Amino acid sequence: MRPTIVLKTHSPNLTMSTLDAFAAEIEQLVARADSALRALSRTVLEKRNPPSGAYGFFHHSGHSIARLIDCKLILQRMVNTRRLLTQLAYGRNRVMPRDWPAGTPFPEEVQAVLRRDRQGVEHMKLDLESLYLFGGILLDQWAFQVLAVGGTKSKTGNAFADLVDVLEAGSAAALSPLWANHRDDILWMHYQLRFYRNRFIVHADRPWQRGTGHSVYGDDFNLHTPSPPGWLDDAALDSDILSLLPLAPEALRRDPRRRTHPGAVIEALFDDIARHGPADRKRIADLFKRKGGSTPNFQVLARRLLRLIALGTETLIPIAEANAASVILGDPHSTSAELSKRWRAETSPLTE
Repeated sequence: MRPTIVLKTHSPNLTMSTLDAFAAEIEQLVARADSALRALSRTVLEKRNPPSGAYGFFHHSGHSIARLIDCKLILQRMVNTRRLLTQLAYGRNRVMPRDWPAGTPFPEEVQAVLRRDRQGVEHMKLDLESLYLFGGILLDQWAFQVLAVGGTKSKTGNAFADLVDVLEAGSAAALSPLWANHRDDILWMHYQLRFYRNRFIVHADRPWQRGTGHSVYGDDFNLHTPSPPGWLDDAALDSDILSLLPLAPEALRRDPRRRTHPGAVIEALFDDIARHGPADRKRIADLFKRKGGSTPNFQVLARRLLRLIALGTETLIPIAEANAASVILGDPHSTSAELSKRWRAETSPLTE
């Protein structure tokens, strides 16, 4: 069960207002994405008017909408739990005794707040990992539709990764407006969501220090997954990372406190990875998957994911309208009419 606690505390208006604003923004982006996905399907259906049947294109649209709602539910839970963590922090500050003797258990009232705080952090961690999983599914289902509009198919089944390859190679000319308008978000999601999910959440094939990070009274939360000291040659790895400092954002290069910190450098490079070409992106990703590090704040991840689905789909609609004849519908083996005719033929002797 989720942690429940009622505390007579007053959190800063800033924290509550920013969380409320984020929740409202998510509602709007989800509604916009839902509307765009339905409009895309309607456009293709009206322009092609195929015989009734189980066409793959329209089922991927339904799957996309279902996963979009899953992400919305996860984010609603995260907003509520993040608000609870702030309330618990104020409650802990109120009941925590001063100058308590070392080694002596805290009073039960304090322990209850501490337990609920730990439980809240675990729920945030689980929900953020779930956002990576279901967000990745959403990207793949959406990518199946994008590729179909571009007149091509996923070659590997990893649709979003295949989409990145197609867009970067320019092999689907019809999709060039999508790449021109949404390149940075597409590449950022490819690395910050899909790559991170595969390497650090789903296929963790080596030791990692699995943790989280959040401010005491703020509205942020992120995963923190660094490599444990000694697992790799840390000196050599850090040297390789610092050699990429010229690729880092200017603000970091000018900061003497961070520019010599390999962890800060590789995180900044990874967050800025969409700005670079394929060769430099590969160098950055290879080092990040060895060093590890922190994810963006969950709000940043959510905004960029939902913005890509909403605005990217809106970009697709006129492309699909102009190239309707080339859209790959994923034709069924049999149309609904053919199935009905076959069923009538098979059952007619039984009704005579």
